[in-house]
Amino acid sequence: MTVIFESGYSLPGADQPLNHARLAHASTWATGGTVSASSTDADYFADAPDTTLTYEKWKPTSVAAWWQYAHTGSRSFDYCCVAAHTMGTNGNTFKVQYDSGGGTWADLTADTAIADDSPIFAIFEPVTATNMRIYITGGTAPTIGVVKFGTAMQFRRPFFSGHAPGGLARQTILRSNYSETGEILGRSKQRTYMQTSFDWRHLPRTWVNSEFREFQLAMEEEPFWIAWRPDDYDDVLFGIVDEVPIPSYMGVRDLMQVSFTMRARGYD
Repeated sequence: MTVIFESGYSLPGADQPLNHARLAHASTWATGGTVSASSTDADYFADAPDTTLTYEKWKPTSVAAWWQYAHTGSRSFDYCCVAAHTMGTNGNTFKVQYDSGGGTWADLTADTAIADDSPIFAIFEPVTATNMRIYITGGTAPTIGVVKFGTAMQFRRPFFSGHAPGGLARQTILRSNYSETGEILGRSKQRTYMQTSFDWRHLPRTWVNSEFREFQLAMEEEPFWIAWRPDDYDDVLFGIVDEVPIPSYMGVRDLMQVSFTMRARGYD
């Protein structure tokens, strides 16, 4: 589980506190640009991380390596999200960079040793740029399935009570084999995924009608990342919903509530 902050990160004045969830969904990330990579193994695809199909991946032939997204024009960015990677397994170090002008790459996060293969949500102060990239060093060449850059959705309220952390919310389907006398003959693991629920209350109606409405539409089409309380918990998930959530009025002033259950990509 990996939340990465820019070194010396200072919360922009208009942003919500960092105990409020950050989300990266299809209405927030940059699309329509072009991608390139330092190198690509013959059995993999340089453009794979530009989609959200986790079964196709990019793998460089060696490290150090980079993967770059070039947008159609300059825009604001304050996150980089990665999913379906093996940088933990392969012992890699990771950072996010942007082209600060004239092909000069500036660091947005420090070199970070990746401890496991869980999704990554890197948060940095907003920059206006066209070219963004991830830069990988150390270890051996990893595989990476999804990379997105954009401007994060910020929930208007925090929550805490009753939430099962995504990294612990494992849903593992097992098939066990026994002899006629009950001897254990082994078992196979058919599938593992994460599944947990999120529940927000006291949300302003105007915000729900604008920003949450965009999220509703985005989750019908694409998976998304969520860091539910990034200042306190290094807990990031990448996945989908099987039912689109429907906000409702609480009967308290003009405030609304909404919840959803997320099925996320598993990892060990």
